[in-house]
Amino acid sequence: MVNTGGTQMYCASCGEVQVCRAVPTTDLGHESGQRWYSLQYTDLQWFRRGRECQECADTWLTSEIREDFLRELIELRDALGDLKQNAERYMEASQEASEALNGLTESLEVLRALRLYRQQP
Repeated sequence: MVNTGGTQMYCASCGEVQVCRAVPTTDLGHESGQRWYSLQYTDLQWFRRGRECQECADTWLTSEIREDFLRELIELRDALGDLKQNAERYMEASQEASEALNGLTESLEVLRALRLYRQQP
């Protein structure tokens, strides 16, 4: 394929940095427009472009976001991973506690039965 200008970017299809040109998002089957934002989160805004690898002709969308938002996303993902990991530990601990309580309940029932047995004439 002939390179007709573009920007060097990582192409996931090629697995390496290639020259990629910008293409209209509508050419990729997406809505037109480059500036996007969230109605729910007004601080979340991004700029998107369609890209085409000049080597393999693969196409995709890129999104430009503020780097501080990306860092926040990474921190939140790490925190979520910690929560999931701790949740598994808490589930195991609660299962063990439940089993211990069941054992105590059985023991208490035995003790009550012995007490009733002793109280009978």
